[in-house]
Amino acid sequence: MELNGWQARSGRVLIADDDPPLLELLDIFLTGQGYVVATVATGAQVLHAVPTFKPDVILVDMLMPGLSGTDVLDALRQAGVTVPVILMSGHQATAREWFFGVLRKPFNLLAMAEVVAAAVAHGRTSRTSSV
Repeated sequence: MELNGWQARSGRVLIADDDPPLLELLDIFLTGQGYVVATVATGAQVLHAVPTFKPDVILVDMLMPGLSGTDVLDALRQAGVTVPVILMSGHQATAREWFFGVLRKPFNLLAMAEVVAAAVAHGRTSRTSSV
């Protein structure tokens, strides 16, 4: 499927942000690109959703109530979860080496989709090469 010359992708994307309109926008956009999308509003909800949703990539806001994006990444890695994590931030963010990428808000949706596609492909390559 193509949308304005943009080829649809496949994969599971978990998005965490405490901004409901942004969550809705990203859900609609990425679903339209062929992804299965789940959205949550807190870092704790990310940690709860990962075992059941089994995302191929996680987009996480830097500043959320409770756990920050960095806290979520640290908890995932300590639990042995190696899914690529992309940090979203409205502030100047210095990404730790463990983040797959950083998206500075506001970001271009097509550029975001490219980073998501690269993260999904990277995650699949990592799983395949470790077998």
